Amino acid sequence: MHEKKNEITRVDKMKIAVIGTGYVGLIQSVGLAKIGFDVFGIDIDENKIKMLNSGKIPIWEKDVEELLKKYNGKNLKFTTDFNAIKECDAVFICVGTPQSDDGTADLKYLFSAVESVKPYLKKNAVVVIKSTVPVGTNRKVKELLKECKCDVVSNPEFLKEGSAIKDFFNTDRIVLGFEDKTKHEARDRLMNIYEYFYNKKTKFIITNWESAELIKYASNSFLAVKISFMNELSHLCNCIGADITEVAKGMGCDKRIGEHFLNAGLGYGGSCFPKDVNALMKQFCQNDMEAKIITAADNVNSELPDVFFNRVSKRLKNLEGKNIACLGVAFKPNTDDLRDSRAVELKHKFLNKKANIKCFDYVGGAMDNAEKIFGDKIKICKTVNETVEGADAIIIATEYDEFNDEDWEYIAELVNEKLIFDGRNILDEKKVKKHGFEYYGVGR
Repeated sequence: MHEKKNEITRVDKMKIAVIGTGYVGLIQSVGLAKIGFDVFGIDIDENKIKMLNSGKIPIWEKDVEELLKKYNGKNLKFTTDFNAIKECDAVFICVGTPQSDDGTADLKYLFSAVESVKPYLKKNAVVVIKSTVPVGTNRKVKELLKECKCDVVSNPEFLKEGSAIKDFFNTDRIVLGFEDKTKHEARDRLMNIYEYFYNKKTKFIITNWESAELIKYASNSFLAVKISFMNELSHLCNCIGADITEVAKGMGCDKRIGEHFLNAGLGYGGSCFPKDVNALMKQFCQNDMEAKIITAADNVNSELPDVFFNRVSKRLKNLEGKNIACLGVAFKPNTDDLRDSRAVELKHKFLNKKANIKCFDYVGGAMDNAEKIFGDKIKICKTVNETVEGADAIIIATEYDEFNDEDWEYIAELVNEKLIFDGRNILDEKKVKKHGFEYYGVGR
């Protein structure tokens, strides 16, 4: 296997099925296709398959559409027909495991997918679970497939929205969990699939099912703890005159801590952290234990929108009729994902106080999704300048570096009141203050 002129070729053309063409499944499909495998992306959603076959993607993610157009119809095919599995040596299951009302992971889509692939599995095929699942799930999948002569492997994903393709090809780890990690056939099959990553400083973690399942939850929950710790510390900074950004720099220099995930702000959101934190807490409960640290982190995170909103309310005193410019809609930059977005939560709070809301996001899909949620209750704008015109306060709700590139001297002429509440500590404070803005960060 070698790379030449940005192309990747393989000697053996193993056929692989990917069940689910959502966020994880689509990245897995185009990624494996680029590596050189023959890939079948399978989904029961006919509209989604039609969209993919026309070269369009149902999500917004950098570089995905380009790869789709490059490999679609060649060694990458999308279909609703599960018969394609009969040809495949490995089947990756990448369906959603959303949060149930009680906080546990809802596995109905996963088990439905397993039952759907079951009649088509060839002898000695490998079923790979990439979906985020509670400890014990791979063992249940194996039981469902006991009549099939196949192996089940836990292979959790560690993609970040907004940089998923980059993460796929430059992953720091590949976790593989087996029923018996000394069993060579299944292990060799997966190591063959991921051979491309051998010389890319990628660490391979070979373990059992339970450890692999827990690694994903433990990783996300630990990062959530770091974020919540910094946000709690930011409250103290507000009281004593310290700057949380300087505190984070000092902490980040310690190699035992590291510089990542030390940013204070509105807290974590999205489709992974809140769901995975809650699911891990439930797994503690199911084993008659209390997840004290994780629960505390979740509590701190839950309070942050109220803390931030109260600061805005206190400064403006009466929000009714006030014009609020909200910059950012998605839960993080470079995605159209509004799931558990703090920006969306804040908009609801302002609307409840009868404020007028205008919003903007650099990703068009995020604004389309905001319109689906709010309808005509808020005004969706095409530019930052249109959003801030006549504003009594500007709210920074999503962590876009691009906000610093805007013309703040001109923006100062457009607003009704020069007032900024930076919920992500992303703006250059000196720059905006130079143009007369009153600036409020988090813990600054």
